[in-house]
Formats: sequence, structure tokens, C-alpha cells
Amino acid sequence: MPLFYTSIMEEHAAVRHKAGLFDISHMGEFLVEGQGALEFLEKNLPRRLGKVKFQQAIYMPLVNDQGGMVDDIIVYRMAEERFLIIVNASNIAKDFAWFEARASNGVTVNDLSEDMGLLALQGPLSQKILLEAFGAYYKDLKRFYYKDFEGGMIARTGYTGEDGYEIMIPKKKLKAVWDVLFRAGEQYGLLPVGFGARDTLRLEAAMPLYGHELTDDITPLEADLEWAVDLTKEHFPGLEILKKQKANGVSRKRIGFEMVDRGIPRHGFEVQKDGKVLGMVTSGSFIPTTGKNIGMAYVSVQEAKVGNSIDIMIRGKAVKAVIVSLPFYKKKG
Repeated sequence: MPLFYTSIMEEHAAVRHKAGLFDISHMGEFLVEGQGALEFLEKNLPRRLGKVKFQQAIYMPLVNDQGGMVDDIIVYRMAEERFLIIVNASNIAKDFAWFEARASNGVTVNDLSEDMGLLALQGPLSQKILLEAFGAYYKDLKRFYYKDFEGGMIARTGYTGEDGYEIMIPKKKLKAVWDVLFRAGEQYGLLPVGFGARDTLRLEAAMPLYGHELTDDITPLEADLEWAVDLTKEHFPGLEILKKQKANGVSRKRIGFEMVDRGIPRHGFEVQKDGKVLGMVTSGSFIPTTGKNIGMAYVSVQEAKVGNSIDIMIRGKAVKAVIVSLPFYKKKG
């Protein structure tokens, strides 16, 4: 077994069973503020922000005029007219241009990405480690809320399917915070992990990833993210298209599958049935927690039934798989 693959398996297991820390210091951070900031975001984002409490976060896709997804983001409400928006690293320039082009008078959009970094502490023991490192002040921090920390914040968020925290601070402080966390976490078996392990973790929890399950021509309804958009709003880009899609039904749907025969599915592999192409694999991997080869894809609604047999084309060979319910893994409790 290749050494890099062994490492990913060990890192994945560390997060699922203990706690892992990955440096994801290249996320994008935009600060939106000024008189009218709330109105600006209400007009352009697909979920209502007026009822979001101070220090609360909310997840949503960023929708384009055609109903597709520009990105998926987390919005933190810092004050009445002040919001922090976290975007994916690969989309910083595109997303910033999207917000800046729509900003109204009195509203400023500042890109903090060059100055801020982000560390993610994830796993069932993450709270114990966090409290040991930074004190009981963070004990009552609820899921999708944050508290101030060292010129930034600690939020109870993450993208692994486990409990955990994301620590956003100025980049110059990352090393010091890293060191404190590892001193506190040594007794709990804290390990550094990387993007490979994070990818298998979010896949196992069936969390969509931009560039894979989320793209500019896939809609939130097709991606099973209808819960993250509010079709009763008066306005946001792509709203009317999504309303029509809701009324008429989607033609394709995100599905999960497990391999029946031996083979590891990968992004871009064809999904077939009886020699007919149904779609493409968007994500796929071997998963250490269950020991199975799994993946996600988009297929027609008619074929997107749990228990349906499909073929994944691996090196020109049709390898049997079966559609299963999502998520593949759900944490206990």
C-alpha cells in the first residue's frame, strides 16, 4: 500500500475516533459592512439574514442568475450591518468580483484573505482539547455560533461530519495557536491531517464540494440543497428559475453509491446502466471508517432510486455498484 495512502487512512481515522487538526489557512474571508449591508445581502443571497443572531453563522450556496452555484459559503453575522463571509480558496477572485459588482452605495466589501488564516480542530474530542487550550469561556459555544478570539474568532463549524471548531485568526498568529493546540491535545492523541483526509471525511458524510458536486451549472435543488435556499424570498439571483424547477421537478439528482465489485471510483468516471451513460462520478474514494469504496454522482431522477444497480466505468471496464441512501456515515449522537 502506498505510503501517502496509508497516511490519509491514519489521518481520517484520527478525526473520526479522536481528534485531528488540519491547516486550511487558504479559505477566503470577505468583510461586508456599512449602512445597507443587511439589505444588500438579503437581496443577493438565497437565505434570510434578518433573523440571524449576532455571532451566529448560516450556510448557503451562492446562486447565479441561471440558478447554478457560484460557490457555497458560510455567512457570520457580527453586528447589525457587519457580516463575515467565508468562501472557498479556489473561488476568492471570482466570488469577490461577484459581491463587489452588486454592492450598493454605502456598502463595502473587503477581501481579508491575504491577512487571515484558518485552522480546523475536528473530532469527538475536539471540545476537550479546545477548552484545555483556551479555557472554559468557549464551553457553551453552540453549533454554528462563534466567539471572539485573538483578533479573529473560534466558530463551532467544520466540514467533516464530526463535531469541531474552526479558528480564524491573523496569519501571523497561526503558528503560536497551532503550538498551543498541540500541547493541549497531546494527551488526546491529536494529529495534524491534510486535505486528502478532509476530502474522505466530507465524502463519507455526503457533504458536497465545490468543483465536484457544486458547479456553476448545477442548481441547489439538483444538489439536494433545497434546505439551504429560501424560495419564499422576494428576490435573489436565479430565484425564478429555481421556483420553476421546484414546480416542474428536477431532471437529475445527486446520488450516493457503493461499489459491489472491486474498484475505486474517481471524479470524472462515467456512470452507466446497460451500456447507456447516466452521468459522471463527482467524488469517489475508499473510505477507512466503513472499509467500502463509495462515490457520489448525478443521474436522472428516474434512475436515482436507492437499491438501483449501476456500473462505474473504471479503466474501460463496467464495475458493478448500487445506489444507497445518504449520508454514508453519520456520527453517533
